[in-house]
Amino acid sequence: MDQLLGKVLAIAFLTEVLTNTLKAAAPNLDRRYIPLAAGVIGIALAWTTGVGVLTTLRMPIRFMGLDYLITGVIISRGANIVHDLAKTLSLSS
Repeated sequence: MDQLLGKVLAIAFLTEVLTNTLKAAAPNLDRRYIPLAAGVIGIALAWTTGVGVLTTLRMPIRFMGLDYLITGVIISRGANIVHDLAKTLSLSS
């Protein structure tokens, strides 16, 4: 479990860095699209790294793409939400 949260936290940090780089590279980009861009980056990183939260938590899932989608959305919310999730999961176990 700790290994998963470490991976998700690292990918969330990388997503934040890439999103901030995108914002710096395209300063005229409408702010409405930043969360969408972060989501696409998070999902792409979850898929390419093979990190899936549901699979790691041993929750049955029929479509791995859905696991990567969920993981990518969690990742795209940023390192703070991942840290809060880790804290909540550690308290519940």
